[in-house]
Amino acid sequence: MTPRSTIVNTFAEWAAFSALRSGLPTSVRRLRGSLYPLIQTPDYDAIMLRNEISPQAFDHWHETNTLAICEKATGLPIGWAAKLINVYLKTRVYLAGDGSPSLVACIHPPIDTGLWQGIKAHYRNEPAIYAKTHIVTRIKHIADYPTYRTIIEGCRLIAKKRNHLLIEVEELWMGTIGNISGDTG
Repeated sequence: MTPRSTIVNTFAEWAAFSALRSGLPTSVRRLRGSLYPLIQTPDYDAIMLRNEISPQAFDHWHETNTLAICEKATGLPIGWAAKLINVYLKTRVYLAGDGSPSLVACIHPPIDTGLWQGIKAHYRNEPAIYAKTHIVTRIKHIADYPTYRTIIEGCRLIAKKRNHLLIEVEELWMGTIGNISGDTG
């Protein structure tokens, strides 16, 4: 690894760790000390080193690796496992520019309360989008991959409507606005 790739990877892991450490549900808080091994579970090289990747191939990789994280962390909902991957890839691929241009077009936005709030503010009157993105509204309720896939399908509709990359749906993220409890999912 080059110094840059080491720094980017380490920072992407830290970003994923930070995004999850305070919001984990009580039932899986015991995982806090073991989040780094979970973040390192996916085979990132399988997508990072490819010259081209299709959305379908990426989605297959994403599902396989999300489920692999859940197998290691009994009780961790699919939503939290997906968020680990998504924050890591947002940092490494979108922000740092690692991977091929085809990869940046495939990565998913991290789903959490802040994004749901932003989507609701902009798309609550668009049933084709809202019904998919708000099939559940808590990350801990994304209990299976088909539910997660439905939310991403809704995000794809938003990206298409806005003429953006899928990851850029995150521009709607409202953070902690209107969320004084600090709950992220």
